[in-house]
Amino acid sequence: MKPLLARMTLPGRWLAPLMLLLFALTASVVSHVVQLRNLDMQVMDQETRRLRERISVEQSRLDSSSALENPTLVRRLVGGLGLYSGMRHIYLLQRDGWVEASLVRSDIGQAFGEVLRLRADLTEVDKVVFGDLSSVGIRVLHLPSTQQLVGVAPITNGRRLVTVVDLSLPRAVRLADLREDALREGVLLLGVAALLALVMHLVWFRRARHLTSTLQRMGNGELQARVALQGRDELAMIGTEADRMAERLQAGQVQLRHLVDLVDRSPVVVVEWHNEPGWPVSYVSQSVDQWGYQPDDLLRGDLPYARLIHPDDIERVTAEAARYFKDGPDEHRQEYRLRCANGNWVWVDDRTTLSRNELGALTRISGVLLDITVQKKAQLAQQEQAEFLRLFYELPFIGMAISAPGSTRWLQVNSQLCTILGYSREELLRMTWAEMTPQPDLDQNLALRDAMLANRTDNYSMRKRFVRKDGSFVHTEIDVRAVRNPDGTLKHLFSTIKDITERLQAEAAIGRQKDLLELAESMAGLGSWVYDTRSRSIWWSRQMYRNTGRDEAMGPPSDLASYLAYIHPDDQPRIDRFMRAIPDAASMSTAEFRRHPDLGPMRWFRGSVQSQPMDTPGFYSYSGTLLDITQLKQAQTTLEQNNAVLEQRVTERTAQLRGLNEELEAFSYTVSHDLKAPLRGIDGYSQLLEEEHGNQLNEEGRQFLTRIRRGVLQMGDLISGLLDYSRMERRTMEHQHVDVPALVAQVIEGHSADIDSTHVRLSLQLEPMVLQLDREGMAVVLRNLVGNAIKFSRTRELPEVEIGARTEGLRRILWVRDNGVGFDMKYHDRIFGIFQRLQRAEDYQGTGLGLALVAKAVQRMGGRVWAESQPGQGATFFLEFPA
Repeated sequence: MKPLLARMTLPGRWLAPLMLLLFALTASVVSHVVQLRNLDMQVMDQETRRLRERISVEQSRLDSSSALENPTLVRRLVGGLGLYSGMRHIYLLQRDGWVEASLVRSDIGQAFGEVLRLRADLTEVDKVVFGDLSSVGIRVLHLPSTQQLVGVAPITNGRRLVTVVDLSLPRAVRLADLREDALREGVLLLGVAALLALVMHLVWFRRARHLTSTLQRMGNGELQARVALQGRDELAMIGTEADRMAERLQAGQVQLRHLVDLVDRSPVVVVEWHNEPGWPVSYVSQSVDQWGYQPDDLLRGDLPYARLIHPDDIERVTAEAARYFKDGPDEHRQEYRLRCANGNWVWVDDRTTLSRNELGALTRISGVLLDITVQKKAQLAQQEQAEFLRLFYELPFIGMAISAPGSTRWLQVNSQLCTILGYSREELLRMTWAEMTPQPDLDQNLALRDAMLANRTDNYSMRKRFVRKDGSFVHTEIDVRAVRNPDGTLKHLFSTIKDITERLQAEAAIGRQKDLLELAESMAGLGSWVYDTRSRSIWWSRQMYRNTGRDEAMGPPSDLASYLAYIHPDDQPRIDRFMRAIPDAASMSTAEFRRHPDLGPMRWFRGSVQSQPMDTPGFYSYSGTLLDITQLKQAQTTLEQNNAVLEQRVTERTAQLRGLNEELEAFSYTVSHDLKAPLRGIDGYSQLLEEEHGNQLNEEGRQFLTRIRRGVLQMGDLISGLLDYSRMERRTMEHQHVDVPALVAQVIEGHSADIDSTHVRLSLQLEPMVLQLDREGMAVVLRNLVGNAIKFSRTRELPEVEIGARTEGLRRILWVRDNGVGFDMKYHDRIFGIFQRLQRAEDYQGTGLGLALVAKAVQRMGGRVWAESQPGQGATFFLEFPA
């Protein structure tokens, strides 16, 4: 496309006069514009001086007339002022503002303010007249919003003379004079420009026209034409060079004709194409007749080159050409089939060269075509055989078969097809696919096959059923493609068969699941919706329409305003802010609101919204639900009413519990004192019996005495454990900053004797950690866990205990691990119960209260305790507390 400047370029014989004409018009217009800018100022100054002179003369006459007290003479003088050109209004005002004389008789005797109110063109006159009452000189002012001058002159006895002059007439006169002057100057300048243009035409443009005519003849092929201009000016120099160029072109033309003859006699076909749809040919060598065409057959444009390319190749060739045209390379090769004039197809090797201008735009497409049909047939035969083997042996996951065009018998099948149909390969090859296809699938399949045999299509796909060997149906997707001979005739049909039975079953299951989901939404009163910001598409479930009362035939609301119309007016502003403030992240937001009262009984809903970023940056997929919580709201109202009653009951029960706790404290003291007192007596008397009378007892008696003392000791431990458990249940937890490593060191110090006696190898995996816990409660927990770890690992050859602490996000994890006897995880919950033991008391001393006390203390501190173990492989007890 030509640049805009090139399109606007005019010949010199027109451009020079036009430039002179433009200069003349520009000068005239500039002069006229300058004078127009000063027009209003000149008119204003001239009329101001004239008005001031008139008022000055009339002021003296009115002063002398006013002294005679002759109203008729005064009005006659005022009326005489109206004879002046442009005078529009005249008023003689008394001291109190009443009109004494005027050009309009009805104004006399009226208040000046009332006169001004009735005349819209005198709106601002009152500001001029009454603006400065102390002035004694003549004032002439211009009203900015009108083309008027107002003159005010004081008269004797406090009266004022007010005159209003219209500037429109003097301005129009002055404007007419300026236009006449501008027209006169413009005509003079145009005459000068026309004279200069005539002189240039006679001196320069006649010779330029001769030069142009000769160059056109040369361009049309008359290389014998010569310019032959005489002189030393630029046109003569151009003419001389043009004559030399014509001589060189004549010599080159002879050589070019010789080269064309060589190309026409060779088997190579040279072609040039236009870069247009269909690639019309702009040049083709005579050697194209080897394919049955004459150059004129292609140059006329009736037969675009693209129509000669084989239908199977045109899409590939077009795509490759588009890529080369855009990105290069500018020299490339393509192989495709061309249709000869007799209908046969030949393979050609197209070596194309692209020419571009300095901007990179494509200017010419040329190519050299070589017939490679013989080589290609051999290559295609080899590729066909390789493709045949690849399809059958590289794709074993899909059924494949080859059939003859004129029958329904398979010529070859692969093993996967045998698996799909349940037959052996030999059985399938003896059968036809028609006898294995039920109606109406068979009629549809035959119709598609017949269309391919009629060369109306090269492939077809369909879903169909086959009858398996066991009599069941298998649902499949088949794709059949035609394999043709080089001359275009049908060679055989290649089919792929895919078993889609499971997929159809899955689709049916999905459909049933969808129905169940809709049923569940209906039962729960939960509607759902999805909004895509990229496509602006909205989907509503059926329950959404039921909840909002919107007709399902109308579809979802098109925008947020339409959706808000279904919400209670008092809730609309809040929900509007909620919907517009949805974060662009995967977090979920909820809001509760009421349905519009015009849509039926009052209903409450809870809306939930969640966003998900899409693949395209800046776009999101929003999904949400609308749950009917009317019954919940009603229950909540009822609950709030009941809570008021319950608050009173709680206050009463709290007082009762306080009394019960005091009684429990007294009971605990009684248990501690009254139960332990008899035990202390039994323990004391049994000790005396052992020390003073042990020799009188036989071996069995001493064993009984030992068991009594052991039972007393165990009973005391049980009572102490029960009291500790009771105190842990009732005591107030005082949360404070607890340095975990320091507390662990203190607990280890308390167990140092047991650690030394059992030779336990103790390891610490503690990171610095401070928790907000009850210090005494945490100490009880650690003492029991560390004591259990030492007790149950002492039987090992190398007993080991590990104490650790780590941070996981917002959680703080502590653990105590040993390599002792361990336990079966099916007893996990049992070991934290009161008086629960997994080992015999004879093997491991204890009351069965230690882990129960640990669980109660951790629970009171807001934590969690659990264990992991296997029999014979030790146990690990974990403590978890919030950060």
